[in-house]
Amino acid sequence: MAKAQAPVSVWTRPARSRREQQPTLHREQIVDAALELLDADGLGRLSMRRLGARLNAGATSVYWHVANKEELLELAMDRVMAEVTVPPATAEGGWRAAMTGYARSLRTMIHRHPWTVTLFGSRPMIGPNATRVMDEVLAALGHAGFTGYDLEYAWAVIVDYVIGAAGSEASWLVHQRGTTTDEWLAAMGAYLERVNAERPRLAEHITQVWAQDDADVLEGRFTFGLDCVLDGLAARVGAGQPPGRRGA
Repeated sequence: MAKAQAPVSVWTRPARSRREQQPTLHREQIVDAALELLDADGLGRLSMRRLGARLNAGATSVYWHVANKEELLELAMDRVMAEVTVPPATAEGGWRAAMTGYARSLRTMIHRHPWTVTLFGSRPMIGPNATRVMDEVLAALGHAGFTGYDLEYAWAVIVDYVIGAAGSEASWLVHQRGTTTDEWLAAMGAYLERVNAERPRLAEHITQVWAQDDADVLEGRFTFGLDCVLDGLAARVGAGQPPGRRGA
């Protein structure tokens, strides 16, 4: 059996020798251009060829800084993580206010950059911005009393909730841009009548929810879910629960 290839990251790859000829492009320019493409066209449309064309540069100049598309995405992900802030837990409101601020900041970043959703968890995020965010989150949750594996689990349940909720919201906002809930209700009129004949409870719920502005619905749903997550963490700390099962 062939030996598995060692994991490689743009952050762990040795820096190029100063004796090597420096290209005209700089890494920041490459990441700037990649973000423009990602935000405009999404993850599926990004290619090293399109990036080179946008930069008016040959592939050699791009590959001097990044070995492949995966390294480029590592850099792009860390760049957008710079937009995420974590309020200090020592401020009024303590750890819960800090985690609320973090969750909402992460959500806002995902709304700006929907392409990030499928990249979370694809590889360790160890760039300077991502590690800064993680360190600040751990500090805030440490104020709540979480330690060891519980500290990891508490962070994971928050970030997993935000990625799932914000990813769904971002998808809706992208694909339904310019369409109002009133327009959807009008389009579903005849269908809702048929649903109401068989499932009146569901039809009533749909009508009630869609009668509101979609931004209000998304905000209310996100707030409710986040409060439930934080309530659960607060209860766990208060009850002195032991660490979760390891390796389960």
